Amino acid sequence: MSAARPPANNGGMLFRRIFNFEKAKVDQLEKRLNQRYAPGPGFPLKAILFNSGRESPAKVQDISSNGLRLLLAHRNDLQAGHHVRVDLLLAQHRLALEARIAHLQSADAQITLGLGLLFPDPEPQRTYYQLMQPVVIGQTLKVMAPEQIIQDTLGFTKRVYVGESDSMLTMWHEERAGFPPHHFEFRMADYYCRGKLELNRPGTYALESQGDTDPGASRPVFDTSGGLHDEICQLYRWVLPNLSPAVPAETRTFLKFFAG
Repeated sequence: MSAARPPANNGGMLFRRIFNFEKAKVDQLEKRLNQRYAPGPGFPLKAILFNSGRESPAKVQDISSNGLRLLLAHRNDLQAGHHVRVDLLLAQHRLALEARIAHLQSADAQITLGLGLLFPDPEPQRTYYQLMQPVVIGQTLKVMAPEQIIQDTLGFTKRVYVGESDSMLTMWHEERAGFPPHHFEFRMADYYCRGKLELNRPGTYALESQGDTDPGASRPVFDTSGGLHDEICQLYRWVLPNLSPAVPAETRTFLKFFAG
């Protein structure tokens, strides 16, 4: 049985200035991101499943480099092996993907679908991997052991969280009762956001490579009217609802202050 074919209406790449994955990088991501990542409850990702001339809204339970798990109202026309279409909606973006039902499970009035994604063209795959980045960066953050953190800032205690995609969240807490947050640096893959208590918005930084022998140095992004600056800020806003339980509530509240 074939999928219904309403117009795809793809909204293009989520990011045009960042995460511009080349073929070799896409191949790496396909292998590295093949585990499941659950979007945070506040992440505004929606899904619509198309099959047999019908469409059904669905909740994305988890995503991986080659699959999705959806929860939707029960339908009798879905069977393992069927080819379907699923549209992923995030803000103004709409990504239409071809998929095959790998397995399904019914419970009460709902059904859980495991979909294997099909990528006949490279651009939808690149866009899908862009969509995965806020989920992967946020959900994989774990507490760095205190003995591994170099405390080198007078008057402040650092707390560090590290995750996949070379992500690292560093929080500086004042050395007084309660250790309240004062400023932060959030490396998200090759991009930075930094913020201080005195400022009402984050500073954004890109990672500038200095050659094979230098791991890189950050430089500020000054195009505040749009482009790279806006995309890094959008990435930051999308990462926040995906933060793992390892990041405490106080830190989440502090970071949201800079989301705008």
